[in-house]
Amino acid sequence: MKKTAVAIALLFSGLSLASVFPPLQTAVADNGLAIWFALVPLFWLIRRDTPRQAFFHSFAVGAIFWTITLSWFPAIIKNNGPWPLVLLGWAGLAAWCSLFFGIYGAAAAMVWRWAGRTPGWRRIATITVIEPLLWAGAEWVRSWLFTGFAWNFLGVGLVNNLPLIQISSVFGVYGASALVVLVNSAIASMAERTVGPIWRRFHREEIFRPSLRERTSHGLESLIPFALIITAWGFGLRIQSADAKIPKEPWLVALIQPNAPCVFESTPERVSQQFNALREQTTLAARIKPDLMVWPETSTPGPVPFRKGVTDFLADCLKNGSSPLLTGTTEEAMSTPTRDNPQGIIYYNSAWLFSPDGAPIGAYRKQHLVPFGEYVPFDKTFPALQRLAPTGVSCYAGTSPAVMTLTNATHESALRIGPLICFEDTVAALSRNAVNAGANVLALMTNDAWFNRSCEPLQHQQQAVFRAVENRVPMIRAANSGVTCTVSAVGKVEALQSDGKSYDFNGYLTSRIYVDRQHSPTPYTRCGDWTLGIPGAVFIVGIGICGTVRRRREKRQSKTSTLGDHREQTTA
Repeated sequence: MKKTAVAIALLFSGLSLASVFPPLQTAVADNGLAIWFALVPLFWLIRRDTPRQAFFHSFAVGAIFWTITLSWFPAIIKNNGPWPLVLLGWAGLAAWCSLFFGIYGAAAAMVWRWAGRTPGWRRIATITVIEPLLWAGAEWVRSWLFTGFAWNFLGVGLVNNLPLIQISSVFGVYGASALVVLVNSAIASMAERTVGPIWRRFHREEIFRPSLRERTSHGLESLIPFALIITAWGFGLRIQSADAKIPKEPWLVALIQPNAPCVFESTPERVSQQFNALREQTTLAARIKPDLMVWPETSTPGPVPFRKGVTDFLADCLKNGSSPLLTGTTEEAMSTPTRDNPQGIIYYNSAWLFSPDGAPIGAYRKQHLVPFGEYVPFDKTFPALQRLAPTGVSCYAGTSPAVMTLTNATHESALRIGPLICFEDTVAALSRNAVNAGANVLALMTNDAWFNRSCEPLQHQQQAVFRAVENRVPMIRAANSGVTCTVSAVGKVEALQSDGKSYDFNGYLTSRIYVDRQHSPTPYTRCGDWTLGIPGAVFIVGIGICGTVRRRREKRQSKTSTLGDHREQTTA
């Protein structure tokens, strides 16, 4: 009976948490309310578990959540990806991400052994500070360890709650995650106080009336978290109100979505259709005379800057307009010839800015490459591995952010663009570095065609909202198959749509973005993850060390006690 109840509790937590994210978010409507109680059953169990039990219970919840929310992985199979590797990647990534749920559970269980069941300041500190800190630390480690997977953090479930996500400008997305943990833990305490007496009465056990001090401590376990939530809400409303009053410069941008096929589905006929569609959409968008046009990742028909066919195509697309073009492209560069590369040509996944007459005026090389997508690990040490790159090209990584500056006579201030490519909008440090380098708008060029006809583009776009809010600058996103959109400095999204969908079609979006003329960095832009994520990770390590020392001490005491009993028996 107990095992069945535990299984139901874990299943409830996993499914409820998954319902807040696509695909279940769209299947059962926007069920954002569930995020505030989804983890209550798990937290209830953690308070009674040993660290080992808490690890496996938390891992199980994570496995349910990640298997559902990563269900876009098989879309690669539909796009002619090798199904054994795709399914292995799906299972492996879900297990890897679930591991951090388990780490949080084990660390939290250790803390609850210290906090105990008796009301007091230890329990209050655990609920209001320690548990949110531990969760933030686990998410931060996941964001960078082994290149990182900064995806679907708990706080992303609040993406439609604009007032609350403004806390990200201080603590990053981890601050939003901490708020969710805070409320779930407070509700778990309320449930304990409500269900506990009922359970004991049902089993005809003695019911103890708590003292005034105990009732006060119990009340603070819920009162403080909800006071903090109200404070965060008020802070967010104030930020939104202040942002609306800041003088801003409007820039008109045109974002092109060609809906080109995945690399596995490309044929000469489809490639020709792709570039015809790109040319047509660009010509249509040029009629409104935007200040900037943006193409998605790797949109050009070949590498730049040496291929004449590529430069001719760009000139043909730009001949009817007077707007600069920012595009994702493959870049050829010269390096020292080697035995394995006698021509000395290396490749970057890049973003290039072209003037209206087709002249290059700025470039950025992608810094955070996708393993097994854009390169094969260790392929620079063992060049033979480069042949295994699925796109046929093994890229090199860039080493720094870039800021591309646009000015014209109709605008008082300059547009300083911080380019990002592919999944780089999920890596908070890259956006922060670009803003610290002087960018007042972030521009993402991505290609989600690998995951056509899945929920991946929606999830990807939700991560991007937090990069804008963290740094309080707008973001523009040009995606090959979706989601093409603009995000305001406070997280409001304007997306390209057709028949209620934001992806898997071609078109263009024209939108005005509003750039702060005198942008000042946010606390998160200045301090980064030192505000919450890194302290949380340090706390996890500290708890792990303390737990290890405690277990060894208990083992030594147990051995000493056993040896003493044995000596007494021998003497007798």
